[in-house]
Amino acid sequence: MWIDRLTGDQIDRLPDVIEPGRYLDTDPSSGRQVLDSEGSGLLVSDGTESVVIRGQRHIFASAPKSLDQKVDLFERILETIDSSLEDDGDLVSPLMPEGVVNEDSLLNAFELKLLEIIDAGHLHQISMRPRLDLHYEDEVTDVARAKKLAKGALVHLASHSECWQRQTLSGVIPKRVKARFSEDDFNIYENRVYARLLDKIEQYLIWRVGTLLQLQSAVTEALEFYGANDLHHRLTEEICKLWGKAFTQDSTSKASEQLAATLEHLEKALGTIRGLKQSGLYLLVSRSAQIGNGLHLTNILSHDQHYRHLAVLWNELKSIVGGKQATPEERKEQNVILNHAYSRYAGLVLRHALLPYLGNKLSSKWARFNIELRQVGFDWQLVLSSADSDSDGRILLEVIPWMSMGSRLHDVSFVLQEKERPVTMIAWPNIDDKSLCSGGAATEAIWVQLSPFDLYCVERFGLLVDKLLQSELVSGYSAAITKVPTKTLKSMPFDAGFEVNEEKHQFRILKALTNEHLSKVESSLVHDNALQQTRDLKRRHEEIVELQKCPVCSGPVEVVHQAPSGFIAACSSCKTNRYLRGNAMEREYEQSLDGLISFELVGRRSFLCKL
Repeated sequence: MWIDRLTGDQIDRLPDVIEPGRYLDTDPSSGRQVLDSEGSGLLVSDGTESVVIRGQRHIFASAPKSLDQKVDLFERILETIDSSLEDDGDLVSPLMPEGVVNEDSLLNAFELKLLEIIDAGHLHQISMRPRLDLHYEDEVTDVARAKKLAKGALVHLASHSECWQRQTLSGVIPKRVKARFSEDDFNIYENRVYARLLDKIEQYLIWRVGTLLQLQSAVTEALEFYGANDLHHRLTEEICKLWGKAFTQDSTSKASEQLAATLEHLEKALGTIRGLKQSGLYLLVSRSAQIGNGLHLTNILSHDQHYRHLAVLWNELKSIVGGKQATPEERKEQNVILNHAYSRYAGLVLRHALLPYLGNKLSSKWARFNIELRQVGFDWQLVLSSADSDSDGRILLEVIPWMSMGSRLHDVSFVLQEKERPVTMIAWPNIDDKSLCSGGAATEAIWVQLSPFDLYCVERFGLLVDKLLQSELVSGYSAAITKVPTKTLKSMPFDAGFEVNEEKHQFRILKALTNEHLSKVESSLVHDNALQQTRDLKRRHEEIVELQKCPVCSGPVEVVHQAPSGFIAACSSCKTNRYLRGNAMEREYEQSLDGLISFELVGRRSFLCKL
């Protein structure tokens, strides 16, 4: 049996094309998930074209080759962030770490040597004046074409009368002779090294330039946030604060300048290499002539003033890109490790999104609720329970981190929406997005982008969390507390926060009460043994107290009741307006910052949701 992580279904047979990281092996005897500390239950690719699983042949879906560079950069960033995660202390930034940018923005030893050799003209000299060998070939040809007789030409002529033109008294006048022809041979070992080295350098530079362009795009976007005028300042401050945990504004500017300088050098070198491949010696060497990983140092490669630099470049490049390929077992193990790292990364982003509610903890009390963030296998759950109850609570949000680098083969949105389960979001890198950076929409149905390239990553999850928790908070507003003893109703103090209905034996709380009035009503309810009503009173009051705190700036706000069961709360400090509209049967809650509703402009601070 297998568990589909995205839908939660158990399946007997895997599809022919398997999406890596989607399926978990189970124990056939119990149906329970097999998930030890190494994550051996996760089905991931080992890099081979096909694999046999329980007698059936399958292939793994993979990202297009054009995305290899982005995938490699994503994995390196993920590993760097994962290595810096700590259980205690401040949360690390989930955005691109400074170490990766600084490491990649500097020219390495191979690149410095390459630029030096190009500037000295050694590669151009080899291209224009290559070493060559003479290839000799004997051929029977017309006398007019022969410039040099081959060895044994006279013997051949004496024994082949068909090559005679005529015979005289003094000898034979030949018509055809065995001649020796010489031809320049450019396909010597050293020239094959030159040609294949150009191929390797071009491939490497394409990879490096692509990586630097991706880093430059992310750094440039971060710099734009520092001076953005069209975005709300609270959004830019929050994102710059996250970015600032990895970069300061000054270091970001320096990194941008260094990236631009390195890009200029490498793009120029790439242009030079491509020029060398389009002329001269490269075109004279057979494309099928290959060189193994090991380089044989001939006299020419060791001592020639130009060719000896080829061996230096070859060895420097080999030390950078590596020569040994990982085995399928090693690739599989690495992919499992990366999936675990991606799961922990999702937890890091969720913890950042929950900072207004949990602080730097995994559980805390907020308003009348206990909130807890749990990790279950690879997934994360946001659990909500009443603070005055011993129940285990209910799952409010479930996030499934899925490190899929390719396109989604099957959209499971419809399947999940049909199931009776908590709000479920699938977090995936969206690596094939051409921009790979911040988009305009927070989510796409059940899909939410989770990537260190995305400056809005915490904002996306923050919006999910805010909508769910704020909806829970306002859903109880103006709810009637019923079956209240008559004695309590008659003895209730005069307070604008109460709305009493003696005929129905109920009352509502519409605004926060004074401590004196709250204590008096609680005492009366307890005296009349109305324990459930006492709990309801505390819950409704704690909700209103929390509503009087602005969710954006935490400043004090007056909650003004709007008949029949809504309210309006306007923050004078940050211009955040909140509205609860409708009746008891159908209501909607809206929060807007300074009249802006676009996620791209204000992030998590504006939204509309149905209750």
